[in-house]
Amino acid sequence: MAPNTIVRWSDPKVILVATNLVEDHMFMLHAIYQAMLSRAKVLLVHVIPPFHLRTEAVHGTPFVQPSLVVQNVRAKLDELATEFQWEGIECEPIILNGLPEEQIPLFVKSRIVDRIIVASRNANGVERLVGGGVAEALISGVEIPVCTIGRHVRPDSAYAAPPKRIVLATSLQPESPMLASFASALAELHHSHLTLLHVLDSAGMTEQDRELARFQARQKLSGMIPKEARHRLQPDLLIPEGDPTKVIPDTTGSMAQDLLILGGPFPSLLSWILGTSVVHRVILESKCPVITIKSPIGSATEKSFRRDARDAIDAGATLAHPIGCTEEAVSGQ
Repeated sequence: MAPNTIVRWSDPKVILVATNLVEDHMFMLHAIYQAMLSRAKVLLVHVIPPFHLRTEAVHGTPFVQPSLVVQNVRAKLDELATEFQWEGIECEPIILNGLPEEQIPLFVKSRIVDRIIVASRNANGVERLVGGGVAEALISGVEIPVCTIGRHVRPDSAYAAPPKRIVLATSLQPESPMLASFASALAELHHSHLTLLHVLDSAGMTEQDRELARFQARQKLSGMIPKEARHRLQPDLLIPEGDPTKVIPDTTGSMAQDLLILGGPFPSLLSWILGTSVVHRVILESKCPVITIKSPIGSATEKSFRRDARDAIDAGATLAHPIGCTEEAVSGQ
């Protein structure tokens, strides 16, 4: 990865804030805080789902008739944009039509965007099949960092001051050095204390095997820190044992971290539907914002997932239809 990409990611100049217009004020405080840190321009984006627009025919040609929904969305976006502008942040309100998980990645490709900020919501089962997990879809669908603000994020982490403590939780996969370079650049830029965390899966190991695995993990973590890095404090290396979905939030919470960085492995179909992937669970439980970067994957794997997901959606449509899908539920995405 080019060094200038890491620089852009760590010090973003254009941030896309994806809003469903119903997030609490804490979400906007975090977005304002991050934009102020790097003096970034904000693209404030809301996507109106298709059935919020009325399609009619004039002389046999379909067209989209704007409704009161569009006017209300524009008014609310302008109101939110004023909050950014009041803080001296350039903010451009943007309305897109379609599905957020499709339209936002397309929009990102058409503009130079360095980071996305989105709120998480706990969607599972059939709701995820019909598009309930926008944050996780963006993590899997864009090639830039996605910062997710979860439901348990501490209010004090939105103060307009550089993050003091940053933790990188890594599975030591091939993409880990890229993540370490990003985390290191971010920590160096803000003079933050960096911690590299790897959760050791020691199930079935003997004590000797556990010590060897711990030693090897420590060596790999240490080797990921860029040699050219100039940190005020030597980065810490932590290698706890247990379930990553529990250990990572517990560790970052007990250490009062200001930012957590994760790799975003492409989810299996089952974990995507059930919301049981490590990234999904950690984001939901984290007490600080989580920046996730999509891991490189083979095109065959992604195509297979997309195909299976479409089949699952078709199969789930019959089940989802009797339940119904209210306008409020979709606008909450």
